[in-house]
Amino acid sequence: MASNPNRQRPIQIKFYVTAEELEQIKERMVEFGTDNLSAHLRKLALEGTYENEEKSENPETEI
Repeated sequence: MASNPNRQRPIQIKFYVTAEELEQIKERMVEFGTDNLSAHLRKLALEGTYENEEKSENPETEI
């Protein structure tokens, strides 16, 4: 549990990646215009897709 009881999401999940995987994740974040790693990974894990507002016209933006 987190030390802050007022957190909206009190459960932390951790996993390991290689340096190359981290670089790919960061590149995707830039591509989709986000700088929040937690929000980016949570959205992908829960929804399986992440739409960039600029690319939302193209249905092939799923990852």
